[in-house]
Amino acid sequence: MSLSNERIIHNADKAVNNVCFVKSAGFVSPDPSWVALREDSQDILVLYIMDGKARLTASSGEYPLYRGDCIIFPPRKYSKLQSDPKNPCSVCWLRCGGELVEALIKSYFPNMKAIVATCDAENLFLQISELISRPSKDVSDAVTLLLHRLFITVKNSLSTSPSGKGRSGLTGNKYEEYILSHLCDKLDVHEFAAHFGMSVPTLTAILKRKFGKTPYQYYLSVKVELAKKMLSSGKTSVEDIAERLCFTDRTHFSKLFKRETGMSPAQYRNKDIR
Repeated sequence: MSLSNERIIHNADKAVNNVCFVKSAGFVSPDPSWVALREDSQDILVLYIMDGKARLTASSGEYPLYRGDCIIFPPRKYSKLQSDPKNPCSVCWLRCGGELVEALIKSYFPNMKAIVATCDAENLFLQISELISRPSKDVSDAVTLLLHRLFITVKNSLSTSPSGKGRSGLTGNKYEEYILSHLCDKLDVHEFAAHFGMSVPTLTAILKRKFGKTPYQYYLSVKVELAKKMLSSGKTSVEDIAERLCFTDRTHFSKLFKRETGMSPAQYRNKDIR
């Protein structure tokens, strides 16, 4: 992992124990040229986008990242994180490991790829960073509990994650999983059907029977449901939601959202707030 423009707050020569430990941690300041490349690390890396934008390149594809996105990288998986030149990101990160951490990762994210979830985890990162920067060695139990809370926060937030990557088996709906894994792709119904070894008429018949929708209608409905959850959180702008869900622009997103729900995104958010 090669990092630049960072402030290291913890860098241990060796792990305190083999159960749960944070090997290193730090913060990256906004830098339009910042790139983090991870190729063959044995550790689990967890990052949080505190501000700005970035782009993640992993074996499963490329995804835009925004403020509030938390990313968990498994061991020995290629990944590249690159700051947005126009809106550079600020990042906090933890490099951790141990038998308990590995067990938690396997339990919460069984088909481990790069996990991306939009969640409020900054305070957990700051608490962990503050603890491990202390000279005292009697902080491992507290760090273990906070890491566990962090993984639970990510797991519980996956249902509102704009990427959907690494979510296989979590929703129990293989058709929704496929849509979530291809949000930034133009829907190809033939590829959609072929992924499940079906013809287009068979897939259409199944989706009509299960959900009352054609494949394209179902694709749009999944995106709209995600948009509803993101609007309900009250923390993401309509422009960012449109970009995260890969609509052409805010106008396109707003027209489709109103057609599907009978309300504009702003009206839906205000209704939810009241």
